[in-house]
Amino acid sequence: MNPVHENESGLFQEIAKKNEVIFGQLSFLIIKPGHSRGNHYHKRKVEWFCCLHGKCELLLTEVNKKSKRCILLDSSNRELVKVNPFENHILNNKNNAKDCEILIIISEEYDESDPDTFKFEE
Repeated sequence: MNPVHENESGLFQEIAKKNEVIFGQLSFLIIKPGHSRGNHYHKRKVEWFCCLHGKCELLLTEVNKKSKRCILLDSSNRELVKVNPFENHILNNKNNAKDCEILIIISEEYDESDPDTFKFEE
């Protein structure tokens, strides 16, 4: 996590530098309380997730190895989490009252004719 610089006028925090991400598309996602998004993986794309507001759980499963990890994304600890190709990802907002707002950096633009998005079947 990059340091937070805070004073009476507000807060500033660097999220990523150009050598840390491959930029193709910047997206914003809101997950309503009790809902999930994702549950897919990519063969080419790399994605980086950062929670801007609220909290959610990021569940990652390596589709070839079936190894799993769970990361709590929390706006009080704004870190950029990298999701590699062949990592199935699901975002769960387990909060019953607040939306979870996520910033997503994606390594390539979405192409409807070649979406590079695959449903993971466990």
